[in-house]
Amino acid sequence: MKKSIIAFAIAATVSAGFAQACTTAVYGNDQAQMTMRTMDWFGQDQAVVVGTGKGMATQYSETDGVETTSKFAALKIESFNPGVVAEAMNENGFEARILYLGKEAGTKFAADTAEKPNVDAGMVPTWAVDNFDNVADVINALQQVDVVPTGICDLPNHEGECIYPPVHYQFADASGNAAVVEFIDGEMKVYTEYGANYMSNDPAFDQHLKADAEKVEPNATINPLDRRLRAKVIVEDLYTRNVTDINKAKLSLKAVGATVFAGYDQLDKEVNDIFPTLWTNYTDRTNKTWTLDRYDSWAAEQYSFEQFDTTAAKRVVLGQNPNL
Repeated sequence: MKKSIIAFAIAATVSAGFAQACTTAVYGNDQAQMTMRTMDWFGQDQAVVVGTGKGMATQYSETDGVETTSKFAALKIESFNPGVVAEAMNENGFEARILYLGKEAGTKFAADTAEKPNVDAGMVPTWAVDNFDNVADVINALQQVDVVPTGICDLPNHEGECIYPPVHYQFADASGNAAVVEFIDGEMKVYTEYGANYMSNDPAFDQHLKADAEKVEPNATINPLDRRLRAKVIVEDLYTRNVTDINKAKLSLKAVGATVFAGYDQLDKEVNDIFPTLWTNYTDRTNKTWTLDRYDSWAAEQYSFEQFDTTAAKRVVLGQNPNL
């Protein structure tokens, strides 16, 4: 099993901080357009599924914020209180999601300027799916705004405080295009190459791409490097076999979810800590549906745009954790 100097350096970086490991894998091949995403955090995030209709007026920052009337209806998963949208897909199959990337990895947003309107870091997925339906357009739009680090408040283990947003983003569209966006040392970094289909957490994404370039093979740990690479191995097999049937792709994406799942009480012995998997979401961009699998329930939940009036400009709660 190939473990290069780069791979060991990445592992050391991960071990120095947290072992949070939300993981995503985007597959796009003809009519098989699928994404798997896990949400990993120590504590309960509630994960309320909502539908928002087109025509909703939203200001995306209280400070000189972009204001729009949404062009698209969307499904959104609101995590924590008051509800950071961690995962979203609009009616055209465009996805946006937020994952953890700590300050230790270099996360630092650019300075707020007078020339550009603002979007709060925690509002980026909402802003994206409300107003855009493809990767190219949202990347272009990000150049026209300042993404500002408004604090994210009252997260589990951070009750009563607002923390600097430790986040980065992934976008994917119905054509299978994907992008990872990070803000590192005040500069926006955009990755649209093939490796952007697979995402996890620390370290910064350029280090994950170095592991790809060196053809590093994954170990069985539950740290971000290994989990991302395990997801990548399975999805690359789908491309090798040229799987274009959406139902066959769905079954294989279940295997991806299984290989990156971290048991709720499982600790990574390398770091003596882990942000366990709270839920896994399977996005079918072909049929515009979600299958949400929570760690504390045996019944997967199904969501679609048929469950609410997409033309009504309002937020509708579609599902909540049945155990809360």
